Amino acid sequence: MIGFVVLHYLAEEMTVQCTEALMGLSGDKHIVLVDNASPNGSGARLAARYKDNPTVSVLQSQRNGGFARGNNMGYTLLRGHFSCDFIVVLNNDVLIQDKDFPAKVQAIYEKTPFAVLGPDILNPNTGEHQNPGHLKGFTREKLEERIGKYQHNLQHFGWNRLKWRLKQRFRPAPPRTPKPWQTPVEDAVLHGACFVFSPDFISKRPLCFNPDTFLYFEEEILHYECQQDGLKLRYDPAIQVLHLEDVATNQAYRSSLRKEKMIQQETLRSMQVLLNLMTP
Repeated sequence: MIGFVVLHYLAEEMTVQCTEALMGLSGDKHIVLVDNASPNGSGARLAARYKDNPTVSVLQSQRNGGFARGNNMGYTLLRGHFSCDFIVVLNNDVLIQDKDFPAKVQAIYEKTPFAVLGPDILNPNTGEHQNPGHLKGFTREKLEERIGKYQHNLQHFGWNRLKWRLKQRFRPAPPRTPKPWQTPVEDAVLHGACFVFSPDFISKRPLCFNPDTFLYFEEEILHYECQQDGLKLRYDPAIQVLHLEDVATNQAYRSSLRKEKMIQQETLRSMQVLLNLMTP
């Protein structure tokens, strides 16, 4: 049995597309859709759409609890009421098109046991492979330095944004260094669009994510907590998903200025959560 948690907010058509792809995968499965209090009524429509489908459950939160708390709702349901060997937590803008995805996850686990597995995450619009997120997590010193930069940027947000745009116009940023996505990697920070949690993780962790964050930086916090608990993270390109990226966020924030400021604010709050975990 493999369980799937899909966090939904606003983007109904994308969630349906994601769910239909999951339903087409081989093997025994259960899918939990968690509506994060979408104000457009899409959660109720999803509940009506799948009410007679025994493979799909729809949870409707009374408030938008953010990424971690929303996904924790679905994870808790699967962990407590279904005999899931693996639980996959994925964004609603992620598509799994490989019908043998569950069998491949099992094969990877049997060959090289893991607590958390990250697949090859391909953005089909840009061709970018997004996993592994980072090869190493933050040290306390680097995290404090990053927090200082975010605090400064937010204090002078409008001016810093203007300077960045002018810099991009007259001196384009150098191309990104390609990620080492072709080969498996142990204990890297995994990209947050899709996580596979194994029995090693499920048996020890009642929640999949630290509930003190709202959005962003969950991957780094999960990486730190797993290392503290001796839980192995693994990236393996033998499984792949497609990531269409930011569908719900773009619907919620039509203004690019508001979206950029929100990202920086929430990332800063989440970084401070990680710093608190690191503080003796």
